[in-house]
Amino acid sequence: MSKRNKEKVAGVVLAAGASSRFGRLKQLLPWGEQNLVNTVLQNARLAGLEPLMIVLGNCAEEVRDTITDEDVKILINPDWKEGQSASLKLAVDHLNDDIAGAIFLMCDQPQLSVHFLVSIAEQGRRSAKVVVPYINDRRTSPVFFPANCFDKFDQLTGDQGGRQIMSECPVVLFPWLDEMMAMDIDTPEDYHRLRQYSGLP
Repeated sequence: MSKRNKEKVAGVVLAAGASSRFGRLKQLLPWGEQNLVNTVLQNARLAGLEPLMIVLGNCAEEVRDTITDEDVKILINPDWKEGQSASLKLAVDHLNDDIAGAIFLMCDQPQLSVHFLVSIAEQGRRSAKVVVPYINDRRTSPVFFPANCFDKFDQLTGDQGGRQIMSECPVVLFPWLDEMMAMDIDTPEDYHRLRQYSGLP
């Protein structure tokens, strides 16, 4: 196994949910000249995350038909109603162990900067620990998980995500000053506010 491969950080975009709080399919919301999923995939690609995959579930075919990145690996989660844990386990099952780890991105954070993602990846490589961004005194996404924690993903249940296994893996908090990186889209009001912050009409 080469050192070069061990320096690779995968990007996993979680986009299987039903967007119940939002009231319509968030994955396809317009963002600039793209939609949310393609914007997040593009940011991950520009940050050098490799391999790059996306997990779909609700309205999977509709979302898949819009994906423009021909090299992204598309996974369909038939158990998406069980919560985020099912998508995380599916993704990890398709990741090789010849990488440093993976950053798990949410499809409702299209504003994440390439510099932010690169910095998380670099911290993950250096520390070989779970890297959790820490902004405005709170933890936020996206989170880096080192490959040596992948075997613990089998324990995940429900919709709590990777937080369930953080007590079993070394964790480092990654302070960041730009509060915009902590924002996400849960409601239409969040969407309009984030568009305004991002300078979109």
